[in-house]
Formats: sequence, C-alpha cells, structure tokens
Amino acid sequence: MKGMIIGPYWQGFKRSVVTYTRIPLKVDWDDNIKHIPAVCFLPWIGLVVGLLSAWPLWFDWSASLQALLMLLTAVLLTGGFHEDGLMDSCDGLVGGWDKEQRLAIMKDSRIGSYAALSIWFSLSLKWALLSELLNIIPSSFLGFIYTLSGWCAVHVIARFIPIVLMNTLAYVSMGQSKASSMIAKLEPSQWLLALLPCVLIGVLAFSLLDMIMMFIFTALLLFLMRLYLRKKISGFNGDTLGASEQIGEIFVITCLLVSYS
Repeated sequence: MKGMIIGPYWQGFKRSVVTYTRIPLKVDWDDNIKHIPAVCFLPWIGLVVGLLSAWPLWFDWSASLQALLMLLTAVLLTGGFHEDGLMDSCDGLVGGWDKEQRLAIMKDSRIGSYAALSIWFSLSLKWALLSELLNIIPSSFLGFIYTLSGWCAVHVIARFIPIVLMNTLAYVSMGQSKASSMIAKLEPSQWLLALLPCVLIGVLAFSLLDMIMMFIFTALLLFLMRLYLRKKISGFNGDTLGASEQIGEIFVITCLLVSYS
C-alpha cells in the first residue's frame, strides 16, 4: 500500500531529474507506469541543483570566485537548459516582427545578437549580485546557513515561475516540440507539492515580512511576464519557460540582497 502511494511520486521525481538536469538516472518512460507529472517536481529539482552547486561555500575563497564556481556548477548540472531558453527567447521575442516570425526564430539553433547580449548580461548580473551577497554576509555558521538557504531559494522559487506560466497561458509552437510532452495542468494537490519547497526554503532564507513582500513582487513579475508573452506570441513555449526561470533567478538574488541589506 505504501509503495502504491509513494511510487508515482518517485517515478515523477526521477523523470523530472532526467528531464531538467544532466544527472544520470535510469527511468522507464512507459506511459502505463503511474507517475506524478514531472513538472510538479521542478522546484524540488531547483533544491537539488542549489545544494549540489553550493560546494564552493565550504572553502575559504573570495566571494567572486565562490560565486563564479557556484554559477558554473549550476549550469553544468542543468546542461544550460534554461540559459538556452533565455537566448532563444530574446532572439525571437525581440528580433521577430510578428508571432509566426518570433516562433520561427526561436526554433532556429543559431545564436543571434540578442541571444549573445542576453546571456552575457544575465550571467554577469547573477555573478555580480551573488558576489555582493556573499561579501556582505558575515563568515559564521549562521551566515553559512543563510547563504546556503538563500542560494537554494534562488533555484527553487525561480523554477516555480514557469509552472505558473504554463498553467495560466496557452501553449504555442511551430511544428513538433520536445517541450509539449512536459506541459501539464496541475491539480490542487500537485500545486501544493510544487509550492512546498518554495515556502520551506523561503522561511529559512527570508524573514517573514521579507518573504511575504518577495512573493508579492513575484506575483507582479508574473503578471508582467504574462502580459508580455500574450502580446508577443499569444502564449508560451518551452523557450519562454526557460527564460522566465533565468529572470526569476536574477529577481530572487536581488530580493535576497535587498533583504539582507
């Protein structure tokens, strides 16, 4: 009985790990196997990525080097999955003149000027913000706990944003897309599963008031994202979900910096 309850969650989590990271796991993709939709575990995958990429915090290195290695490790763990979406989205959404052209550009594997600019500014911003955050946090056990929980919060909360977008916008694409098989409209219990790590890690990383303010501004950010995507392509696709996650990371690091300051 216990296995019948836990089994679908474990299957969904493994599928999520294989889909959203480069961590090797053996997964049976048979549709007849009961599983919770993999996308429900996206914030949990953020927790895994955050914990594994935080290893530089154990060493007495400069904040800038720690930040660089943390970012590099996170990219290696995910294979640049979300960064690729950011680059494709910027090329298409900014460079295209209409919906069809924007979607066509996003399907093109070549990198344009907007993609190059977006990834440079995105990584530079994250490195600068994270370095500043590491610099102002005192070197102590509590400081370590705050930094670790804050870094995990960045990856957890940022990965909740794409879930909201895919459940509140229409899916659009040109031709076949790998992302279409991962799109899922969540049930109430699945929403709780996705939201749980955001709250648990948020409590550790923020004060109660700051966490409430952060979630309010996250809702505002989501509102603006939805307006922009509706205007540009009348919905979302896999690339824009990746882009929203990257914007979310920058946003949460900024919130942490403001909260601690």
